[in-house]
Amino acid sequence: MKTLLSDKVLRRLVLGNLLVAGLLGLATWLSLRANHQADLDLGVAVTQNQARSLSLELTAEMRLVDNALATVAGRYRSRGLDGDDVAALALYEILQEQRALLPFVTALRVTDAKGQVLLTANEEEPPFSVADRSYFERARHSDRMVISDPLVSHSFNKWAIVMARRLQSGDGDFKGIVYAVVSATHFQSLFRRQAFGPDSAIALRSDKDLLVARYSAADPWSVAGIGGSAVSSEYHHALAGNRDSGWYITPTVMDDVERITAYQRLAGYPLTVFTGLGTQSYLAAWRASAWRAWALTGLSMALIALGSVSLYLLQQRERVARIRLAELLRQQELFMDNDLIGIARLRERRLLWTNQALQRMLKRPAGELQGTSARILYPDEETYERSGELAYGALRSSGKCHAQMQLKTSDGSLLWVDVSGAGLADGESIWVFVDIDALKRDEQAAQHQALHDVLTGLANRRALQARLQRELAQACGPGQLAVCFMDLDGFKQINDTEGHDAGDEVLRIVARRLTTQARETDCVARMGGDEFVLLLGELASANDALQAMQRCLASICQPIRLENGATVQVGASIGIALNSARENTTQLLQRADEAMYAAKRAGKGRVVVAEE
Repeated sequence: MKTLLSDKVLRRLVLGNLLVAGLLGLATWLSLRANHQADLDLGVAVTQNQARSLSLELTAEMRLVDNALATVAGRYRSRGLDGDDVAALALYEILQEQRALLPFVTALRVTDAKGQVLLTANEEEPPFSVADRSYFERARHSDRMVISDPLVSHSFNKWAIVMARRLQSGDGDFKGIVYAVVSATHFQSLFRRQAFGPDSAIALRSDKDLLVARYSAADPWSVAGIGGSAVSSEYHHALAGNRDSGWYITPTVMDDVERITAYQRLAGYPLTVFTGLGTQSYLAAWRASAWRAWALTGLSMALIALGSVSLYLLQQRERVARIRLAELLRQQELFMDNDLIGIARLRERRLLWTNQALQRMLKRPAGELQGTSARILYPDEETYERSGELAYGALRSSGKCHAQMQLKTSDGSLLWVDVSGAGLADGESIWVFVDIDALKRDEQAAQHQALHDVLTGLANRRALQARLQRELAQACGPGQLAVCFMDLDGFKQINDTEGHDAGDEVLRIVARRLTTQARETDCVARMGGDEFVLLLGELASANDALQAMQRCLASICQPIRLENGATVQVGASIGIALNSARENTTQLLQRADEAMYAAKRAGKGRVVVAEE
């Protein structure tokens, strides 16, 4: 009996509908999975970069304290400062000198061999004993600096950690300890300037897993959990695999907020910094996008399923079949001409058909693309040829293809799209295009954030090291490249008197002044805290770098008018190191850092060039 459609044609239509539905589902799933993984990878990279940056900054602070304690202990032994009042006065002057180099330290003290506090720098407080503290006994029997577990300070009754060194006479007899106290509040203030996101968190723990300090955006100054070791099983699993660095995703025991957590151990010290990025806020945009995509996919699949049922009923009656066929064609047209997903059918890289969504994406009028070469979609001939080789190679091997690429719109601008394709009969193929341009811009912004300081917008430590490595590789000879290490003088006093917001404003203004003084080819970076580095290239002599730093110093020393109406002023101590043969980035930065400290010891507010 003659029917509207033969069984063979009917089967092809049904299979075609199923194929389109499958392609749409596959394209949606592949796109969402790729975007989710990309977001997670970027989140991990950002938290790892933040953990490394904080680890370097904290290690620098620990090393400053270590050097200061070693200086006091060394002078104590070499000068024989145990005894009369003259020796005590000399020791007190040494304490004051070193205390000035440690603005973040709460107290710097000396005890006798019985643990009784004898001297304290810049403080007046009743005498007390630390003989009952475990760090006293540990320092007695060690020739290195020891770091205490978190404890509540005798003098100011707040959580802190203590770093201590043994004092001994010229004969090697134990005479007491010199120790520094760093409060948990200092670490919280440091973490507060580095944190980002409404549910982010940063913590510092000892090698015993004891919490030293913690900052969270929800409760920034909380001391809950300090001194405790409540951690997740994922924490133990990650650190068992790699104690020095790594990452994991799990709800935090302290507040049950799921975070991407990265950690980095401080080099040479029994402390580890943890940085957490909350997944609830970080992945909110991806979840909203996934919900919309699956809603559209589900609606489209439902329409296709309904059309397939209609096709099945064609076998029953021609009249009903005609009605059902019309309905199916209408539904397919609705699907193909949706407003969100572009679709195109090609044969031998020529466009046979495109829907309105694709025409709108590419800013093309209706019908302009039909029958033209796919070359019109690509920004250049090389991209066209390379994409063709990859895409059609994948179609031949697996029957499908998925990629992310840039297409050219009618006005010449480039648009990022997620493309999924599948081969059809008779050499044809069908392609689905999803606009991901906004997502790519967000990724690029996040990548920029990973290489720049959040507060000042300058290059961060990671970007500086990469730039310095390139410059060293390209340098024609020694003395053509200068690393200028700068530390602000008087910054801590502004922080203490005007507040951290004023301190942040000063850092931003100093950053702008340095950028104004630098050339376009120079690199200005913030290393953390109040430390900056300028990388100068194409130098004729060391005098070029010296003159540039003197200009920078003069600019920095100009008075600063704050938003609160106050006028403040800072100075700077600057160390310059010129590149030498076979010197790596770490060694060059270290020489510049040492020259900067030489400038501070020489009286601050000056420039010192490191000896080669």
